[in-house]
Amino acid sequence: MALSEPVERVRRLGPTPDVGALVMIEQAIDLYAAGYTHLDERRIALDILLRDLARLRTIEPDLDVFIAQVESYIDSLHCQLTRQAA
Repeated sequence: MALSEPVERVRRLGPTPDVGALVMIEQAIDLYAAGYTHLDERRIALDILLRDLARLRTIEPDLDVFIAQVESYIDSLHCQLTRQAA
């Protein structure tokens, strides 16, 4: 099973994690999530990204710190979706 595009970018940019790399990943995640107009679909899409990041963590354990930063960003998006739904 292939990893999603944002997760593939994490794989490519992770070995040189600088602020610019994190910003590029955040933009890729935003673009990916924007493709889902319904909040429930967007929530599922973000869950899929988290699942793919967990798989990447097992494949590339040296990216752990960078993946944690990306997961934190996805968590903040989940929180925003929860506030929008309320």
